[in-house]
Amino acid sequence: GLRAFLAEAQHVRTPPVGQAFPEWDASVHVVDPFQIPEAWPKWRAVDYGYAVPYACLWATRDPAGRIYVYRETYGAGKNAKDQAYEVRALSSGERYFASVGDPAMWATQREGRVYQSVASQPATNDRLAGWERLHAMLDWSEEMPPILHVFNTCTNLIRTMPLLTKNPKKPEDVDDDPNLEDHAP
Repeated sequence: GLRAFLAEAQHVRTPPVGQAFPEWDASVHVVDPFQIPEAWPKWRAVDYGYAVPYACLWATRDPAGRIYVYRETYGAGKNAKDQAYEVRALSSGERYFASVGDPAMWATQREGRVYQSVASQPATNDRLAGWERLHAMLDWSEEMPPILHVFNTCTNLIRTMPLLTKNPKKPEDVDDDPNLEDHAP
């Protein structure tokens, strides 16, 4: 078809039909890891999950305002305690100005046990505002690079970002099909 011809023969980048984030282009957004200067602010964001994957992303911002996701952990079947230990171990030696977590982490009971959150503040569950912010950070042109970059070691974020599709009933949201992984994004 025309899309395949343009992509293969003409090297025209066109996102898949229905892609939630057509701005995403791994050749633009994915970068090689580099040493992050101590002065750059860092933060963590966690999307809790047990039966479905949980995800934690570590990010930093350079003086020009570009954001780099430099680390991730991702997986299903780990209880909250094991997730917390994993995040803590991967965070060793770093300082963060914020750690935000899925509001589900503030539930007093999970997995049949009582927990207290270790995150500094709950993130918002306003998906539409979050997706809109992500669209703005991914937007780019030949003259203007994107705000958001992802280290090539963040394989789950890189893998799942282009697979997200629009919700057919609410086009501003991503599809809530449980088989689609929106945990890292």
